[in-house]
Amino acid sequence: MAEMTFQALQDKVFALHREGAYSEALSLIEQHADALAQHAVDLYYWRACLACRAGDPDAGLAWLQEACDRGLWYHDSILRDPDLAPLRESGRLEPLQKVFRERHAAAQAQARPELRVWSPDGPRRGLLLALHGAGWSAADEAELLRWRPALEAGWQVAAAQSSQMCGPGKYFWHDRALGIAEVRRHLEALEAPDHTVVAGFSAGAGVALQGVLSGALPAVRFLAVAPAIRSEVVLPMVETCRPDVRGYVVIGEKDWCWQAAVELTEAMRRRGLAVRLEAYPDLAHDFPPGFADRLAERLEWLSA
Repeated sequence: MAEMTFQALQDKVFALHREGAYSEALSLIEQHADALAQHAVDLYYWRACLACRAGDPDAGLAWLQEACDRGLWYHDSILRDPDLAPLRESGRLEPLQKVFRERHAAAQAQARPELRVWSPDGPRRGLLLALHGAGWSAADEAELLRWRPALEAGWQVAAAQSSQMCGPGKYFWHDRALGIAEVRRHLEALEAPDHTVVAGFSAGAGVALQGVLSGALPAVRFLAVAPAIRSEVVLPMVETCRPDVRGYVVIGEKDWCWQAAVELTEAMRRRGLAVRLEAYPDLAHDFPPGFADRLAERLEWLSA
C-alpha cells in the first residue's frame, strides 16, 4: 500500500465526509493510521465524528475514550462539532469532557505565543507575517511551505503561533482580541516596515484582517485566505478604517466563509479602499492549488 501524506489523507477524508461516505472515510483512516501515528489527535477525532455520522455513536465514544486513554484531549469548542451531537445530547460525552478540561487547563497554563522568522539574503523588501489556521501551529510545514516562497522575492517571512491551545500541539485564535494583541507585539519586535503584510488562513486570516481594519495592528495590508469572519463584526470596521488599507482575499465559492468574504470586499470597494477578491469556483475551505506560485504576485499588488 502506497504511503499517504497527512495532508493528502485529510483532503480525501474531508471530501468523503462532504459526500456522506462516512464508512469509506473510516476505512481510509484505518489503512493509514499506523503510518501517521504522529497525527493521532486528529485521527481519533475524525474517527469519532465519522462513526457518529455513520450511525454508530458507541464507536464514536470509544474512539474519544481511546484518545483520552492515550493522554490526548480536545477543547470544549472542538467537541461542539455537529458530528458529535448524538454524544452530547445523550450526556455520554460529559465524563470525558471533564478530563479534557483538566488537561487543557494544565497545558494552557504553560502556553506562550511563539514566532518563527526567516530573513532574505539581502535587504528585506517587506515583512510577511503569517497566522496559522485553527488547530494548526507555526511548526506545520505544509502551511509554511505556502508562505516561505516570499523569501525568494526578498521578503522577510515570519510565522506567529497563538498562545491559545485547542489540543496537544494545536492552537487557535478563539479570543480574537488576545490574538491581535499578540500579533501586535510580534510586529513591534520585528520593527515592521511600511511594506508589512499580515496574512493568514481561516481563523488566522480573520485575526489578520480584523487587526488591520480596526487599526489595532501597525500595518495597513492584509492577505486573507478563506477568512473565518462574520459580516456583523468586520463591516463596521470597514466604515472607520484608515483610507490607505489594502486587502487581498483568496477564497473558494464552496467555502462556508464565501458570503461574508464577498460582503467584506464589496463594502471595501464602496468605501473606496483597494481590495482584490481571488475566487475559485470549485474550492471549499482550503488553500487553492498552486497558492505559493502566485504569492509574490499578490504581495507585489499589496505593496503598490
